[in-house]
Amino acid sequence: MKINDFKKFFDEKANEFLNHLDLTDILKESFIYSFFSGGKRLRPWIIYNIGRYYNIDIEKLLKIGFAAEIMHTASLIHDDLPAIDNSNFRRGNESNHKKFGEWRAILAGDLGFILPFKIFSTFNKDEAYALNNFFANTTLKLIEGETIDIALEKKIISPTKEKIEDMYIKKTSALFEFSFACSSLLINNNRDFEELKKAGKNFGIAFQIYDDIKDKYGNFNDIGKDLNNDENKYTFLKIFPIEEAKYYADILFDETLLILSKLKFNDFIEELKKIKVLIERK
Repeated sequence: MKINDFKKFFDEKANEFLNHLDLTDILKESFIYSFFSGGKRLRPWIIYNIGRYYNIDIEKLLKIGFAAEIMHTASLIHDDLPAIDNSNFRRGNESNHKKFGEWRAILAGDLGFILPFKIFSTFNKDEAYALNNFFANTTLKLIEGETIDIALEKKIISPTKEKIEDMYIKKTSALFEFSFACSSLLINNNRDFEELKKAGKNFGIAFQIYDDIKDKYGNFNDIGKDLNNDENKYTFLKIFPIEEAKYYADILFDETLLILSKLKFNDFIEELKKIKVLIERK
């Protein structure tokens, strides 16, 4: 399914799911605000398209997509907080803490880190165990990646290429690894699982480099967030010329396509090529 069609379909289902949560409105309101403040729905789109290759039930794929996008939203809410990136805007809208205050933003983010595990508890025993274990490891990597990011900025650790790439792998690639590989996990296809994790890892690093380039050279109307907010952060653009960083990202993106080609995900490959243009622009 093309990403624009999927986004409309996904958002309708997600809106129904989130609004029916048995939670106090003051908590739901702030989280739902950030969840629906733009967003390409790239991670659930990947989950859906790969899952359909394995003929996994659409409702299951939507639930997993909810979990991934909820976690992604939570990480952005916390990322924007004054103690971390201190960003005033996200996707062209006020960041959560600017709209609702820090205390509600912190709690909205906390909600997003817990809710995916409640979603997975609705699966059968074996599926729930597999998804919870994979997602818990993903969450730990994401938190560790955020820690490395801040520690690099505060010069607590040395900014080597290896350490910056490790930060990319954990902060960004981890959730893409989950998105690419979770469907193969459900059907116990270990060979595809390992290959798709590699694809997600490569895609995530490339995605983050493209994002760093946008932050440095883009404009607010295109990307909808504070520009040059990464000026004091250590990214590949701190240690490599832009041409070299982009060349490396392009290599990793091509390696992602190569893995998918070996698995014969041909239609998905063509859609992913179109997505690359979107990722590089906004």
